[in-house]
Amino acid sequence: MRKIIAIFINDVKEIFKRPAVSFILLGLIFLPGMYSWLNIDSTWNPYDNTGNLPIAIVNKDKGATILGENINMGNSLVDGMKENNAIKWFFLNEAEAKEKVLKSEIYGEVDIPEDFSKNIINIFEIGQMKRPELSFQVNQKKNAIAPIIVSKAVNALETTIDQNIVNAIFYKGLGTANTVKLFTKEFNSTSGITEKLNVGKEGISDLKSLFKVLKLISDSTSNSISAIRDLLPTVDSLTGTTKDGMSNLKGTMNSLKSLSETIENVVASIENESKEILDIANSINLDKQRENKELISSKVDIINSKLTENRRRIKNVQDFLSKVSEHIQLRGINLLQNQLDKIVAEIDDIQTIISNNRETENDIKNINNKLKNIQIKEKDVQKAYKNDIKNNLNSAFDNSSKSMDIVSNLFSDLDGATKNADSALASLMKIFGNTKDLTENIDNVCTKLENDIGKVIDSLSEPQKSDLFDKFANLIQNDPMDLANFLSTPVQTNKVDMYGLDKNGSQLSYGSKMTPFFTTLSCWIGCVFLVTIVRTNIINIKKKEKFKNYQKFFGRFIIFAIVAILQGFVLAIGNLLIKVQAKHPFYFILSIMNISFVFVFIVYSLTVSFGRVGEGLSVIVLVLQIAGSGGSFPIEMLPKAYQIAQPIMPFYPALNLIRESICGFYGNNYIEYTLMLWCHTIIPFLLGIIFRTPLIHMLENIEKELEKTAMII
Repeated sequence: MRKIIAIFINDVKEIFKRPAVSFILLGLIFLPGMYSWLNIDSTWNPYDNTGNLPIAIVNKDKGATILGENINMGNSLVDGMKENNAIKWFFLNEAEAKEKVLKSEIYGEVDIPEDFSKNIINIFEIGQMKRPELSFQVNQKKNAIAPIIVSKAVNALETTIDQNIVNAIFYKGLGTANTVKLFTKEFNSTSGITEKLNVGKEGISDLKSLFKVLKLISDSTSNSISAIRDLLPTVDSLTGTTKDGMSNLKGTMNSLKSLSETIENVVASIENESKEILDIANSINLDKQRENKELISSKVDIINSKLTENRRRIKNVQDFLSKVSEHIQLRGINLLQNQLDKIVAEIDDIQTIISNNRETENDIKNINNKLKNIQIKEKDVQKAYKNDIKNNLNSAFDNSSKSMDIVSNLFSDLDGATKNADSALASLMKIFGNTKDLTENIDNVCTKLENDIGKVIDSLSEPQKSDLFDKFANLIQNDPMDLANFLSTPVQTNKVDMYGLDKNGSQLSYGSKMTPFFTTLSCWIGCVFLVTIVRTNIINIKKKEKFKNYQKFFGRFIIFAIVAILQGFVLAIGNLLIKVQAKHPFYFILSIMNISFVFVFIVYSLTVSFGRVGEGLSVIVLVLQIAGSGGSFPIEMLPKAYQIAQPIMPFYPALNLIRESICGFYGNNYIEYTLMLWCHTIIPFLLGIIFRTPLIHMLENIEKELEKTAMII
């Protein structure tokens, strides 16, 4: 140990004795940092500057016409690109763009063809689907990575165009669906419409049967036209019956509407009559009229008579509500009926008291109380009728009237069609020549009509079974554009970065993510320069002491270790000063110093053991690790040989140590990678201490041969 220290002290004296040596060592300390800092800074955030990549746009679209309106999707696309700063777009003609691509002045050219708009609208105009194409020509010579970036930008542009087209289609379709929803809502307001359609469907089925019979009995006969004409009155009768039913239903609704206005007056008169009854009851003064029993009896009889009249009016109201319930389902009718039943019960109680002919003071008070209760309930009835029943009735009457008008118009059209059927059948006979073809066609038409009516019935019934249609229709009606946006891009990806934030919660820059690779590479390069410039063998010791090989090894290595550790420290501090984001700055510095120490031990051992050949070996190891360490590209993307060799490379634990300190720790990974890194010192230790002796003579012979050439240093 004493001799190892002596070698180290001698080396320190030599350094301070000669300022040139100190200056060289100082330069070696900063050299790895310079390499790392420049590389990290140059790749700090390159993908934020894609707006500087020049791409040419050539718009040759001639546009198209749809629904009488001229459109040019190419111009719209160009206008959108002018607002897009992701790429530096140049809008040129075809010749200029081609020339600039060939000269490598720009990275690529996007051609919008002449039929771009036409191919987009073909599906709407003539039903043909032809995909519009964008021609993208990329310059692969100018740069290796730029074509990949611009290709992704063009792909993103294509996706945006696709989404806009789908969005427009959905928006138009949803607007149509909204119209269907409004019609369906009005058409369903009358519950009898579906029943009438079912009757019509049955009539068509009967008509089909008649035509089948007609076909059997009138093949190739001259009486076919007459037989078909005989059926037309049946169709006309069916239409007339349906129209009469609609007329009767409309008359019923009008009667109910008229009766509704009368009932409102009846309800008001009930309340007024009850007020008069209560006034009469209040006028009975038992103290003053105790001896005049005839006067009391007379007033009680009047009360009884008016109560009977009110009961009759209430019965009329109840009958009206029952009749309304048969045709229209209204909220609140049952509650109103219950209120009226309670009023009738109160009237029955009062009349029971009166019929007993007692007319005592308690009876009169009891009658007064019940009359007050009746008056309160009647006010509630009148209020409920005005606020709920009357408004809902008027709305139902209006909707029913509109719906019945629609159906009446439909059957009026059918009536007109049947009146012209006679001449139509004669024309058909002339066209087809015989009734066989005619009846087959009519049967097909009836079958289609029957199926269509069935579909309409199912469509009208479905919303009544489920509220899904109404919910969807409400979405369409409220904001069809939002719904169209959702349907065009229903899936949205929420990217969550794991280990992607620094200690302040900021996003890690690309330069910070590349720091592990450039820093590890700089540490190894610094060690290679160190063993190249500073001698590893001891040739200038004044004391004529004899040193053993291990003493020489460790005595000189102390200087190498100190310089390497200082290289790592300066490199780490410089990285932090240029704003490299590290979650754990202390461990970041410690990791780089640790890496520099291990790397210099490896390179020093190779050089001590093999001399200049060892220096060459350290460069070869460096090259292999640059290619196969997975520092820039994922190791899974590299050839299989590199994937197998990666775990045994010193770069592997070194890179992961720095990544842990930058992005954050997981479990015991930091300790495991540290131990893995130090395991790489075992073979260099054995090589530099144990196996060095048998290699010394071979190394001396190689050195002598190299000196004889006067060419190799």
